[in-house]
Amino acid sequence: MNCLNKCLSASFLIIATIFFAASSRPALAQTVPPLGAAESFAVLGGTAITATGPAVISGNVGVSPGTAVTGFPPAVVQNGAIYTGVGSLAGPAKVSALDAYNNLRGQACVPANNLTGKILGQTPGYLALNPGVYCFDTSAQLNATLTLNDGGNPNAVYVFQIGTTLTTASSSQVIMSSGGRGKNVYWQVGTSATIGTSTIFRGNIIADTSITLTTSASTTGRVFALNGAATIDSTAVDAVPTPGTVQFSSSSYSVSESGGFKTITVTRTGNTSQAVTVDYISSDHSNPSDFIPCTSPGPGLGSSRCDFTTRIGTLRFASGETSKTFDVLIGQDNTVEGTETLNLSLSNLTGGDEFGVPTTANLSIMDDASEPASNSVDNTRDFVRSQYHDFLVREPDAPGLAFWMDNIDKCNDPARRPVALTAAVCIDKQRESTAIAFFMSPEFQMTGGFVYRLYKGSLTGGPNYDGGSPGRFPMFFLEFMRDAAQVSEGIVVNDQISGTVVEANRNRLAAEFVLRPEFVSKYGGLNDTLYVSELFNTTGTTATAGEKQALVTGLGNGTETRASVLRKVVDGTVVISEGNVQFTTTYGQAFYNQENRRVFVFMEYVGYLRRNPDSAGFVHWLGKLNQYGGDPFQAEMVRSFILSPEYRSRFGQP
Repeated sequence: MNCLNKCLSASFLIIATIFFAASSRPALAQTVPPLGAAESFAVLGGTAITATGPAVISGNVGVSPGTAVTGFPPAVVQNGAIYTGVGSLAGPAKVSALDAYNNLRGQACVPANNLTGKILGQTPGYLALNPGVYCFDTSAQLNATLTLNDGGNPNAVYVFQIGTTLTTASSSQVIMSSGGRGKNVYWQVGTSATIGTSTIFRGNIIADTSITLTTSASTTGRVFALNGAATIDSTAVDAVPTPGTVQFSSSSYSVSESGGFKTITVTRTGNTSQAVTVDYISSDHSNPSDFIPCTSPGPGLGSSRCDFTTRIGTLRFASGETSKTFDVLIGQDNTVEGTETLNLSLSNLTGGDEFGVPTTANLSIMDDASEPASNSVDNTRDFVRSQYHDFLVREPDAPGLAFWMDNIDKCNDPARRPVALTAAVCIDKQRESTAIAFFMSPEFQMTGGFVYRLYKGSLTGGPNYDGGSPGRFPMFFLEFMRDAAQVSEGIVVNDQISGTVVEANRNRLAAEFVLRPEFVSKYGGLNDTLYVSELFNTTGTTATAGEKQALVTGLGNGTETRASVLRKVVDGTVVISEGNVQFTTTYGQAFYNQENRRVFVFMEYVGYLRRNPDSAGFVHWLGKLNQYGGDPFQAEMVRSFILSPEYRSRFGQP
């Protein structure tokens, strides 16, 4: 039995008796230099290019004004050719490379990002860096591992300005946190660069003089030695790989209405050496203008309010991965409607791959051969399954489904229900308590509840919020569905909630969240002190001067990031074994408690009605909860929603 079952059975023991929960540096306005004619070149040299072993270079190789190129073979050039002299393609490429060098050298590096005297990958606080411009007045060294904390964007831009030499220790490495190739990472070197034995490097090196890649070193960027020689020793320079392709495994899929879900596969073919991401989305009818009724006869299109759950999210392919999947959750109703279809599409492919065919697909939902006379939601299995779909955005695990079905069906056993209750009254109360339990569950609070608190605590905020700020709720339906799916991804392992996976998912979302335009627009121009202050102003919670200063100090010395501070202020929870939750900050717990009733009302609309709340309804139900001290039973909020015609129409008639 997973934690949802264990935790809820403990949390609702009374209910059951009566009625049967890295370090980083500041980002700057860095830009990618124009490469012009040098774009297609992997290696450029001013005087010579020498290969001293079986190097593999992907992209053009050129030298200008020199003409000396030696060591080919045994070295080989893939996806390109060798050009020599000013009159060849290497001539204009050399001019473009110099322009790029000057562009990089001229980008502003603020004093806080001057790393002179620091050792990349070794000095505390410089083990990981956010996108930005970083500079060294003299030489730069890389020891161990430098992580480029790209916030989930493999195309994040980094510029390193080095006054004299760049050297790397043997077996050191530069990695991007998303697994990307470092397409937009640039190293401008004032004199010469030496990439040590077995170093795994990321980014484009443009040196004024010479560059040497020693035995077994590799880079996924360009190597441009403007006025000297480029020496490549038994290594790999992979600057211009043949792109892979990403596409659906089929243009059409089908699933039975009673199947519960359909797994959709997205495949990746060709070159899979780099990490890529791709967004997916299904049809959605949460907006009134896109409404498709749940009644028969339908127009042949499935409705996300009744036939399936809107799916929106991002798939992340690591290097070497060739397929990823996502589930479309299918609803059950008693309406005779024939086959219905929904659309699926891919978009926003990052990491260097190209779209293959198809990028759109149809999923057909095959109607049941016969339909019951009663509404499907009155069936215990269908009711419990819908709670998983609506609140946890996943298909139920077998132990959890059995536990919650029994929690309701035991009312049919006179020996297991209170003698004062009839079976019908007992079932009514148990359905209500089961629905409430899914909201109260630790799994929802650390997934969907976490998403709500991110938006509410940083963007719309305020303890007096009642119905929208200005003109919008903390987030829209599609925003919630996208981010809840990300936090819930893969968290059930062997029928238990994996706290490790949950924390990784939440950290990833927070890191991406602080890079979103809406967040940057509000906080991007603030220094660390003002950032912390504005977060507390937005949440409406308080902290001691010492607590605030600890966050500011952490941001300054690299023990905190803007994402980690955001998590502490708006959430303050960590997940421990089997998915239990504990608080780490008093102010995070205060915001959690402050918003608990509002997120409850919000989820009644988003989960059960699958639409954005209307302001009048939101205010009404929040008022009812407040009137009864937050008790959903006395407020009859959940019962009213699951008995409402709008909710019941999702599952058929009557």
